[in-house]
Amino acid sequence: MSQPQAEPQPQPQPKTEAGGRTETQVRLLEHYGFCVLRGAARTLMPDLESAFEALLPEAPDAPTERLTRFHAAERDERMRSILQVPEMARLLTGTGATSMVSSDVNVLVGDSYWHSDGFYDEGLYLRAVIYGEPVDGSSGALRVMPASHRSETGWSGDPVRLLMQHESDLGLRGDEVPATVIASEPGDIVVFNTNILHSAWNGRRRRQWAWNFARKPVTDSERRAASQYVLNRFVSGTVRFS
Repeated sequence: MSQPQAEPQPQPQPKTEAGGRTETQVRLLEHYGFCVLRGAARTLMPDLESAFEALLPEAPDAPTERLTRFHAAERDERMRSILQVPEMARLLTGTGATSMVSSDVNVLVGDSYWHSDGFYDEGLYLRAVIYGEPVDGSSGALRVMPASHRSETGWSGDPVRLLMQHESDLGLRGDEVPATVIASEPGDIVVFNTNILHSAWNGRRRRQWAWNFARKPVTDSERRAASQYVLNRFVSGTVRFS
């Protein structure tokens, strides 16, 4: 008597190199709160440079304080080209944060203190930035505290207090606090969870393109968080973006 034949089992498909990178970046965002898409927007830089000049023409004198133009993508269609970057599109799809909430261009000068762009237990809010000049720890690169975007990692309470009062409580300057410095070149896209504690120090003049993305809310609590996020972003003026 013949034995019944086993049903053929579907074989796992090999991951493409691009798919593998995206999965890694999604996991980095989930667990550490940031990732970098190296060189992903390099071909966009001429268009972004032109958009920047149109949106935020600088006065002849060097700025001594931050300059910002909000609603950049609404004012200049070239700012929406970030959505055409394959690596960025895959990352947004992988995280579910596919809604562009806002965009801005900035001339940054000086330091940006340690802070979070609001803290939300519900939903997902990402910020993607590109710097127009090479930046590192000596020239105003973004610094982050890995995993500080997750409430369950124990960052609430004393760790945050010590960080915010680093000079009086730790005897350290802001740039001396142990942190990850995200050096980048024009065309690199730095993506971070807006909950994460971040700063920038030793900053010279540097240009920045920025976009904010959100995952579509599903539950009532996520919808409330989304409403608060939009309120903080557009109305209260209490949120400082780096």
